[in-house]
Amino acid sequence: MNADFLKQEFLSKYLSMGPDKFYRSLLSYCIKKIVSAKQEKKEHLTINLELLDYHDQLIILYRREGDINSLEVAKLFRKAAHRIYRFLLKEKLTNKSDKFLNLV
Repeated sequence: MNADFLKQEFLSKYLSMGPDKFYRSLLSYCIKKIVSAKQEKKEHLTINLELLDYHDQLIILYRREGDINSLEVAKLFRKAAHRIYRFLLKEKLTNKSDKFLNLV
C-alpha cells in the first residue's frame, strides 16, 4: 500500500463522511466480508488483521507527513479492528491473538 492509495481511499472518505459515518462504514464493510465468508464456509477469518495493517500504514503516513487526519483515521481503524476481533471470537471464527485485547 502506498501513501497515495491511503489518501485517496480512506482520508478522502473520512473528510467527506466525518468520523462517525466513516467508522460505521468500516464496520459495515467488515460485516459484509464476514457474511460472505460464512456463506463460503470459511472457518478462520482475518479481517481484523487487515484493519490493523491499514492502521499501521496510516500511522506511518502520519509520522512522515504530520497530517492529523491520518492519525484520526488510524485510530478508527484500530477501534474497528478490536470490535470485529471480539465479534469473531464470540462467533468462534478466529483464534486468540496477542495483537488484541483479550481481557476486557
